[in-house]
Amino acid sequence: METARGSASIKLGPFAFMKLSVGLYRPAPVAPLSANAQADLLRELHGDYPSLQQIPGGVLFSDPPHGRILVIDQTKVESVENNPNSPFEAIDRMKSVLAKSIPIVQYPPPFHVRVDGAGVIQALEGLNPTEVLLQHARPHEEWNALAGPCTFAGLRYIFRTPDGGQRDVHVEPLFAQPDKFYVMVVSAAGAGSATFEAAMERARSEAAIIEHLSDRIVNDLVT
Repeated sequence: METARGSASIKLGPFAFMKLSVGLYRPAPVAPLSANAQADLLRELHGDYPSLQQIPGGVLFSDPPHGRILVIDQTKVESVENNPNSPFEAIDRMKSVLAKSIPIVQYPPPFHVRVDGAGVIQALEGLNPTEVLLQHARPHEEWNALAGPCTFAGLRYIFRTPDGGQRDVHVEPLFAQPDKFYVMVVSAAGAGSATFEAAMERARSEAAIIEHLSDRIVNDLVT
């Protein structure tokens, strides 16, 4: 990706996911998972997640070597994957695991989908993400006098969807690697999906929107 800022050429790397999660959230909490349900989940999921930990009201399955987690409690069934090579392949894996879990935990439609995506965009050719964001969120001198010079800034945008959903976007420098923009997007659908297939199609669509929106926002900020 290449943009122009004044007479200088600025290059940015593409958005790369560091984390992607797809959750099906209940409108109201239900009873904690029974011992029988936990045993059934273990039988179905032990091949995907070798580690099991009990948490309040539910269970947490994990696959540490592959950075994968599945959380099932009184409010949600959520699958998380760290550093996915492809967000769409990750969603296909999540779909398989969620399809095994939903009948056991007796999660009926409609399915309320929430997608969380976080990733980075590499700044090249000497571009400084902190300086870029400070230009768009410049502190008042009075604030600096009160608290000391401001050396870090982030931006937040909230988008509303026609169905009553929301996309909450945070853009900031990556603290550990200051030559990268860090973007986090939380997308919550307003209306529930009538079928599991529709819910996962919504998740796939949201992953694409997170990727494209992150690229577009950072690209426009540095232009």
